[in-house]
Amino acid sequence: MGYQEKNSIRFWFFTLFYTEVTAADLGLTYLATPNLEMEGNPLVTVYSFGWGALLFVNLLTLAFYFLMAWYAFYRYKPRPSFETENVKRYISDITYDNPEMGKFGMLLPPKHWAPQIACLCYSVVAALPFARFIIVMEWLLLCTDTYAPWFFRIVAFFPLGRIDFFVAVLLAWMLSFVWIHREFRENKKQNS
Repeated sequence: MGYQEKNSIRFWFFTLFYTEVTAADLGLTYLATPNLEMEGNPLVTVYSFGWGALLFVNLLTLAFYFLMAWYAFYRYKPRPSFETENVKRYISDITYDNPEMGKFGMLLPPKHWAPQIACLCYSVVAALPFARFIIVMEWLLLCTDTYAPWFFRIVAFFPLGRIDFFVAVLLAWMLSFVWIHREFRENKKQNS
């Protein structure tokens, strides 16, 4: 299976997964708290907006998610590089057209932004469904009156109970390394 076919599968997997967890989150929110009394979204808790704002923001987020997935898996075309032995030199080459720039920790603004944007999009797209799934699990526990004090103690540890935000950031950071190594391996395959 080629690079584009794999990216197509990744695109559909992540977008369908995220769409499903978004729908599940909204559906379970309605079941658990139709008046949004237990909703944790700042639009509701801080600004007292209702269902209209919550639905609008979720649709807007879904559209933005779709665009990021499209960019990461379809729009981005890897820059060719002859660097096949060292990941740092490869990233430096596709970012600056100079494999030696990696020696300085790549502190200068990139000459080519596309790899950084693709890496960010990939990381966010791959992390968000799993982070949002935690919210769905939280709603399921609340809707079914499941006794899970350990889970709610962990959630209470995070500011405003937003464990999903922490998981999304941590997972996206780790997935950026996955993207870098995946692109490096693909480049190596193209050059062999």
